[in-house]
Amino acid sequence: MRVITPVKTFIVAVVILSFSLSGCGLLAGPAPKPDIGPAGKPVDSKPNPPFIERFYSAPTELYDLEATAGVVFEGINKEDWAQAQAGLNNLQTLWEQAKAAVGDKKGVKEADEAMGKLKTAINGQKITDSYESLIKFMGSVSDIGKSYKLSPVADIISVSNAIRNVSFYVEDKDWKKAAAKVKELQGTWEQVKPSMEQIGILGEITKVHSTVNQMKDSVNAENKGSFMEQQANINESMGRVREFFRGK
Repeated sequence: MRVITPVKTFIVAVVILSFSLSGCGLLAGPAPKPDIGPAGKPVDSKPNPPFIERFYSAPTELYDLEATAGVVFEGINKEDWAQAQAGLNNLQTLWEQAKAAVGDKKGVKEADEAMGKLKTAINGQKITDSYESLIKFMGSVSDIGKSYKLSPVADIISVSNAIRNVSFYVEDKDWKKAAAKVKELQGTWEQVKPSMEQIGILGEITKVHSTVNQMKDSVNAENKGSFMEQQANINESMGRVREFFRGK
């Protein structure tokens, strides 16, 4: 018959206590972010939302912001400042509604900063600053959209921003920059296209794919008239794509 001595009993108790303490540590979750590190403060970034929240549908306000951004951009690009200002007013209203819907997500702070710069630039009728601030603002809205894994809103905005980039330089007939931007557009489209390939919208996705290639050909040929025709086509197709996914 095996006899358990007091020493063995003590060792077993220590082992059990050690496992208990380590188990508590695992259940407690990660340690809080420190206030200071070896070279200063940690990065001020927002955490990812809870896992389940990442699969909610994106608020419709994010899609509406994209629609209104097109109005603002057209006004900027054509130097129609009345249209740009009217679009900006709507964009600001939608942004306040969107903030209430999305909460404190990564990208909100950056979008707020870009919106402030956009207001200043449009009020001062500064075309390049206005364009760059709008692109920055919508880029931040796209970052917010990445939190919603079931909605392709972030990808839709990325493609739309890429289209605006090309259009801006074609309008100025800066073909070298336009060629670089249309190459970026093609790369962005190829990357995000699978996220939008769903029954009910496949026809428009096919049209966008074809139009992106034709836009590239127009830019390489330095043919503004041809590009504007393709831009009108992609405006319609991407608008249909945006409305198809809005609220899904």
